[in-house]
Amino acid sequence: MLKKILLSCSLTIAFILATFACSSTDPKNPNPAAPASTPLPAPTKTYNQLLPATPIAAIIPTTVLKEIGSADKKGKRQNKYFPVPTPEPTQTLVAEFPLTVIDRNGEDIVFTQPPERIVAYDAAAVETIFKIGQGHRIIGTHSWVSYPAEVANIEKVGDAFNMNIERIVALEPDLVFLFYPTFKEELEKAGLKVLLLESVDDNLMKMANTFRIWGQITGSPNEAESLAKNFENRVGKIESVLSSYHSGPSVFQDVGDLWTPGSNTLMGNVFNLLKLQNIANDVDNYGQLSPEVIIDRNPQFIISSNPELIYTNPAFQNLLPVKNKSVFKANDDYLGISGPRFILGVEDLAFEFYPGLFK
Repeated sequence: MLKKILLSCSLTIAFILATFACSSTDPKNPNPAAPASTPLPAPTKTYNQLLPATPIAAIIPTTVLKEIGSADKKGKRQNKYFPVPTPEPTQTLVAEFPLTVIDRNGEDIVFTQPPERIVAYDAAAVETIFKIGQGHRIIGTHSWVSYPAEVANIEKVGDAFNMNIERIVALEPDLVFLFYPTFKEELEKAGLKVLLLESVDDNLMKMANTFRIWGQITGSPNEAESLAKNFENRVGKIESVLSSYHSGPSVFQDVGDLWTPGSNTLMGNVFNLLKLQNIANDVDNYGQLSPEVIIDRNPQFIISSNPELIYTNPAFQNLLPVKNKSVFKANDDYLGISGPRFILGVEDLAFEFYPGLFK
């Protein structure tokens, strides 16, 4: 939630008060609507570097993680501004085995059948597998996973930085999925099958392909295709509505301790989709801006994990968003994890920034 809430996110949470650009003037120089993007083809038998999502937690310092992890979760609301599009009819897909997946290191990982016992060390992968109806296959995950509710009954075997390999071996999984390579070698030496894939950290449209991949691996390609098409349709709706607008308001996102995403990040990609002007556009990956830089660039809006810290900071009292009460709570539940719920966070942002366009 972003007016009251806004990761999370996630890859939130997926991870915002006034109308467009804090101005009543019409947008200048409207661009013609861009042609519809070519749909991604249905996955084939071999997949190269499938792209699971990474939560923000994996790429920013531990001190910032604590800030995000303890963020207030009050004010959740259902996403009611965007009716869920009905996926276009597609032909029935069939999961093909043996299935070969090319991992992050270029190695072939062969599946002769869907894995029955999965330890998934990625919150987005867990959410995706549950969303396509295959959550019963997950027997273990890391301690940061909290969604869906069923994960409360799934054993937690550490986190991305402290993995209980002995316990994982005892669970006898037929697949361990990782988004981070730290423990890959140890797991393989223990005789376990490991799938390590790159993370979705720069382009939200890669998530749709991720859904399709998990559909093939788990033998549920039709459910995954429906999820992927739904995601693509909802992104396409936002693109269509904003296609004639040149640019939107300027924004700064504080994910904790003034750390912020640059243009080559997943959230940077979301800002581009929404025509928002990221004042940290020159930051590579995630960086920490000084109060002086934020004051100098003076954004119209701030998205923060803790708005109170912005409002009470003496250095920021003359910032536009502080004066205008335009500092909004980040929805880490959606935008903090780049899985199926990430689009809800994107839609929340679209509604909050452009309430006159998205009803």
